[in-house]
Amino acid sequence: MRDRKKLFKEFNKEYYTSGGYTDYLSDFKQEGLDYAKQLIKKIKPEKSWKFLDVGCGLGGVVLGLRKLGYEAWGTEVSPFCLENSPVKQYLQFGDILDLPLADNSFEVVLTCDAVYYLKKEAVHKALLEIYRVVSKIFFIENICQDSIYNNQKDNYDPLRSDKDLLTKAELDHLIQKIGFQKIGPLFSKGKYSLDFNNLYKKI
Repeated sequence: MRDRKKLFKEFNKEYYTSGGYTDYLSDFKQEGLDYAKQLIKKIKPEKSWKFLDVGCGLGGVVLGLRKLGYEAWGTEVSPFCLENSPVKQYLQFGDILDLPLADNSFEVVLTCDAVYYLKKEAVHKALLEIYRVVSKIFFIENICQDSIYNNQKDNYDPLRSDKDLLTKAELDHLIQKIGFQKIGPLFSKGKYSLDFNNLYKKI
């Protein structure tokens, strides 16, 4: 298995300014706010609910949720993101396979573009960790084997483990098998709807 600590260091400035992330530094705040607004619209959370973004990158969603008046935090493995995030005071190092957080400590947990870096056998462990720390709602966005963006030619990402990607049906089945009930997509149209993007309720 690839050394994860070495992998974390590869999520550096060069990574976030090339390939599929060419525009990330200029777009992450607006995209994060788009996600935050849609989350609030869709799940109608109480103001007391706490949000966690696992694999939050530079923290666009955390920033967006806080602008909307919600308590939001993030975990990230990239030293570059942890140091350069505009909301770094709300972020901490955290591997999706071993989150440094208490059980049921967040009402809402989301993860975007984090699971597809894992080997197939590790996805189950990651989802169990998310199930452990969330108490109500889980949202996941992910490139799957049958996603239109699963193409290194058009969406280059040297760290994405293409051969280990689950299909959309496999990922959905695994999430529900762990103990989540599917609510439906967060985005049903537009650019954010093109990948696997589903809300689940913890049961």
